[in-house]
Amino acid sequence: MFRRIIMVAAVFMLLNSVGWGAEAKKEFTQKDFAQLVVEQFSWDSGLPKEPADRDYLLILGGKRTFSYEAESSYNDRTDLVSTRDTIMFGPFTGKGWILGVSSTTSANFTVLLPVQGEYILKAVIKGDGFVWNVDKKDYRADSKSAKFREVEVGKIFLKAGIVKIEVTIPPEGAIDSFSFAAADYTPIQPLVGWRFKERLTAGRMAEIAVSMMSGYSRLPESPDSALKTLSAAEAAILPESAAKTGTAFLGKFFSTEWIRADYRGASIQIPVKVDETGYYSITANLLGDRISGSVNESRFEFSGKQYLDKLTFGPFRFESGDNMITVNLPPMGGIDTVEFSRKSTLPADFLKLAGISGPPERPVTADEARSFLKSFQSAFPVRK
Repeated sequence: MFRRIIMVAAVFMLLNSVGWGAEAKKEFTQKDFAQLVVEQFSWDSGLPKEPADRDYLLILGGKRTFSYEAESSYNDRTDLVSTRDTIMFGPFTGKGWILGVSSTTSANFTVLLPVQGEYILKAVIKGDGFVWNVDKKDYRADSKSAKFREVEVGKIFLKAGIVKIEVTIPPEGAIDSFSFAAADYTPIQPLVGWRFKERLTAGRMAEIAVSMMSGYSRLPESPDSALKTLSAAEAAILPESAAKTGTAFLGKFFSTEWIRADYRGASIQIPVKVDETGYYSITANLLGDRISGSVNESRFEFSGKQYLDKLTFGPFRFESGDNMITVNLPPMGGIDTVEFSRKSTLPADFLKLAGISGPPERPVTADEARSFLKSFQSAFPVRK
């Protein structure tokens, strides 16, 4: 009798464990939502045939500089070129580079472009008289240098997916690599980044939605984040082409000194340390017609003035700990102070902005996620 009771209990536990396993599999995870986003917005053409997690993260991450090695991209069965790994034309990237022959020949590159857009095509080449045929259009590229040199080939609009390029190579011409570059998109991600194995909650879906609408600027200021000010003259890493100055006739400055570039322009790096990951509005007191730069490699560019004037840009993401603001000053441009303050990270503010109801920890079902994305797509422009 006792043995029978044990057997019944064991069978009951086994059946329940199977049921629990099936229930766990029904959980709608962050990975499921990431895949749904890529499918819903028709971005899946930028995926390989057997996509891995990193392929989804590449599309959602927003970076739009994609580099390719010539020796890995050409057709080794048909192209009359050879692969070399010597430094006869100077330093190279990857495992090697390709070399043409004594007469004009061609190479056929096939690459996968994850994200569509208008790109600047650049190539690292040696030789004069290259012709790049992309999407049935020819682009001439020349380098009279005896060493590898990066040149701009042209500006091209490309759809995501397989891109085929035919390159006419002049006699003894060589190609190391080529790249497509465009302005980055705002990353689509939860506030703490993607955690594909975790169940999707209303709070995380709201954070992802705010990132999709590039809506961080619409979040209120964090109630516990005070405005912080850095003096560029005290905090910046200065190149040889910039120096501190106290010149007062070029606008109002707030430090004892400010930084001015000489006739060459200057790239100014300003280390920033914060306690909490989040999105921060940045205001800088700047001088210059055209200012560019980056915040942790996320680029920016805008017009300035011929005198020191405060300009607000962002928000940009700072990670907890060390961050870097890089400001590229034009010739005779300048920078005085940098101010920054954190946007709210409260779940209630994300839920309100995204129009999602319920507590942030509420699990989201697959049906709710699909319905939300459809309504979201009709209401907000996403990466247009």
